[in-house]
Amino acid sequence: MTKKQLYIIVGIFAIVAIGFLVAVFLITGGGKTPAGTTSTNPFVNFSPFGKPSANITTNTGENTAGTNTPTGNGEIIPIQTGSLSLLRQITPNPVAGIFPINRIGKSYIDFIEKETGNIFETRIADMQMNRLSNSIMPRIFEAYFANGGNSIVVRYLKNNSDVISSFDLDISKSKIVPGSSATSTSAMPSGRFLPAGVMDMKISSDMNSAFFMTRNAGFKDRNSFGSVFDFNKNTVSEVFQSAFSEWLPVYFNSAEVLLQTKASQKVPGFLYSLNIKTGVLQKVMGDINGLTTLPSPDGQKILYSESTKGGMTLHVYNRANETTTDLPKQTLPEKCVWTKDGLFIYCAISNTITSSEYPDTWYQGITSFSDNIWKINTQTGISAIILTTSSFTPQSMDMTHLTLSPLEDYLFFINKKDSTPWLYDLRSVGLQ
Repeated sequence: MTKKQLYIIVGIFAIVAIGFLVAVFLITGGGKTPAGTTSTNPFVNFSPFGKPSANITTNTGENTAGTNTPTGNGEIIPIQTGSLSLLRQITPNPVAGIFPINRIGKSYIDFIEKETGNIFETRIADMQMNRLSNSIMPRIFEAYFANGGNSIVVRYLKNNSDVISSFDLDISKSKIVPGSSATSTSAMPSGRFLPAGVMDMKISSDMNSAFFMTRNAGFKDRNSFGSVFDFNKNTVSEVFQSAFSEWLPVYFNSAEVLLQTKASQKVPGFLYSLNIKTGVLQKVMGDINGLTTLPSPDGQKILYSESTKGGMTLHVYNRANETTTDLPKQTLPEKCVWTKDGLFIYCAISNTITSSEYPDTWYQGITSFSDNIWKINTQTGISAIILTTSSFTPQSMDMTHLTLSPLEDYLFFINKKDSTPWLYDLRSVGLQ
């Protein structure tokens, strides 16, 4: 072997060694863990429920739009410093569902990401975020939390087809409870598929069961079926059958389901009560064009909207005395939430409402709103604006999925424009 050949071989080995060392340095971050974070396994995401980190970080900065920035390893980097804003973005990533929870006197919000299926929990007091589990399944378009947050029904399109799959995921044994001594878990989640083609679903008021609608696939027989899924017993029971297939469950408890016909401005809508035990279907209200509804927590009051020429009106129907109260605002019930006592509603109301066919064009994404939050007394009709979003962020908000924390001290919502979750601190808001 000549000296020239020897030099070439030594040079090749040296280049390979240097490349290896550089790769190790980049992967490990130079052997350092960023301040305020915990070290994570870089390969944990390759395991569906891997070994999630118990604490990702504590965000002590002001959390306005865009101040929470996730990295590839799941850490959250606080960008600004100062006190927490009353209006805060929980994560900049699109979510499929949110679930507020109170634990030992502290408020949390659980959420599941659309693209990854990762489940996170944020402690509201300081915006500390914890990963409850790693990837479940990608491209989730809808998720329902149930069973005290221990079950999640995830809905997605199967294999990029138009077939909707619904899977009940039991995460009670695989998630980490923030504040516990556990730092990781290897327990795999269990669950089961619900029947194929579930069209619409409603979780019961006690969160222990779900009512869902399916229908026959054949064009000659398009009958629809209503079934109850018990999360604790893991059973499915059919309780309803109809030749009409466009039913939307809007309320569900152990005794009844409220079924609304799907809304359109050009079609009269109806709301029916289905007795779970007897199967008897009884009309509650109807012959209202564009009818969309939001029942109160006890199901006895119905917030509803009616389509008008180019807009909509908002009303409350009392089932007990069969009276209707007109409210002085224009919005859709899907943009509101009831308080526990059934007296007040918080509603996202747009500054301007352009003339259009509502709710059709809003459902289709043709029209969009720029909302503020109002609080309305449903008995007196007195209303007051409690959040002007432009005071906190230039970002336009088309709010939906409004939800209150268990203590009703925080209001959560999802911005329909980008599916990101937000919260607003209600502790400074008085009653009327």
